Amino acid sequence: MTNEPMVSWYEGTNEKSKEVKSTVNFGTVDADSSSPIKIFYIWNNRGGSDDCSKMEEVVFTTRDRNGGTGDTVGNIVEAVRDNWFHVRVDSLNESDFTPIGKGGIPDNPTGVKPLGTNGTTTNKNAATASVWTASIPLTLGAYVQPTVPNGFIYKVTKAGTTDGTQPGWITVEGNPVVDGTVEYISVKIEKIPATQEILGLANATKDDGTNANLAGGNFVQVSVYAEVPITASAGKNQLVQRVSYRYV
Repeated sequence: MTNEPMVSWYEGTNEKSKEVKSTVNFGTVDADSSSPIKIFYIWNNRGGSDDCSKMEEVVFTTRDRNGGTGDTVGNIVEAVRDNWFHVRVDSLNESDFTPIGKGGIPDNPTGVKPLGTNGTTTNKNAATASVWTASIPLTLGAYVQPTVPNGFIYKVTKAGTTDGTQPGWITVEGNPVVDGTVEYISVKIEKIPATQEILGLANATKDDGTNANLAGGNFVQVSVYAEVPITASAGKNQLVQRVSYRYV
């Protein structure tokens, strides 16, 4: 497993062609008005053939381009300092927006917004795992499913020949199962991230994003807009939208 999460952003839709690789422009916004709402999909390990580490304690905010809170003399960025940007976590079915940036306001003292998702990621090997059969050879790394589905598949960790009768299938993630001279570990088919997590599981997400729901635990969806106050100064605000996290 690769340790470091593989993070990528997509604007508007979940298509590979919409990957954000340069500046996102929210356009010209008049004082006392709001920008259009932009949707972003923030992924970990999109289309990855191997697992990588999950993102934990994930939060979203804005910062100036030096990583500050927009209030440094000579580098004032009102959009960050005054919490202009607002975010809603669509992947958690939220309905309200939260102001982000420097913080220090009643609505959000910290200035950051926890991210997460209610989606699940389906193990990509589940579709091709063979149904258990008595007295057949199995190679290392093969996947087997019980004759009666139980929410798990089983990865061969020691090659051999299956028994004449089906083993007792353990339904605890990572636990061993012995079957004749074959040994497996149990693998849960569908995994749900914990609070403020984005999974890093291998997946076979298509470039057009049509099967992205099968990797729903690997990404979050957010809606973002800027609310510009009447007191705003004229000029350009250059900033970064930042996702912070830890990983093991």
